Amino acid sequence: MDVKICPLSRELADDYFDFFDNVAFCDHEEWSWCYCTYYHFDSEIEKELDGVDKNGLREYAVKLVKEGIINGYLAYVDGKVAGWCNAGDKAGYKRLCANKDLWSDADDAKVKSVVCFIIAPKMRNQGIATLLLKRVCEDAASEGFSCVEAYPACGTLDCYMNFHGYISMYEKSGFVLHKRFDDYCIMQKNIVI
Repeated sequence: MDVKICPLSRELADDYFDFFDNVAFCDHEEWSWCYCTYYHFDSEIEKELDGVDKNGLREYAVKLVKEGIINGYLAYVDGKVAGWCNAGDKAGYKRLCANKDLWSDADDAKVKSVVCFIIAPKMRNQGIATLLLKRVCEDAASEGFSCVEAYPACGTLDCYMNFHGYISMYEKSGFVLHKRFDDYCIMQKNIVI
């Protein structure tokens, strides 16, 4: 299987939205509204968007993509999007900035955060998320990040609740446990620049 990984750009926005509109959640309809915007919300934005339907949230996502706020990678198989990874500067995610557990007084490193994977139902368990993660780490080095960080859930959960990626995938990719909480942990991989 030939997988092509491409950073999200304005030119690929139609592919991104087609994936979310028609593929990503065809087996989990109740999440089809997300457009991977959740980590770009804080309480103020949630109040603004309260009561907004799927179309309204899609419009908000279009704005975030146009402004370069949503960052990540699309995985293509046979010319079609088969997966997505939301990854960008940790300081650019409002929800991460609001979570004091994710920060310490010594945090002055430039960190690239991985917050979500979505793989097309028919393409799961074929290594696409691992390939996306590999590209995140490769690009992090050239982008001047000193660390890649992720927040996988702990415990036995279905594939939907493991949208942060599986701990085992991070371990196989050279990440180490940085901090554990009741229901999730922080995995980190130092980047050699």
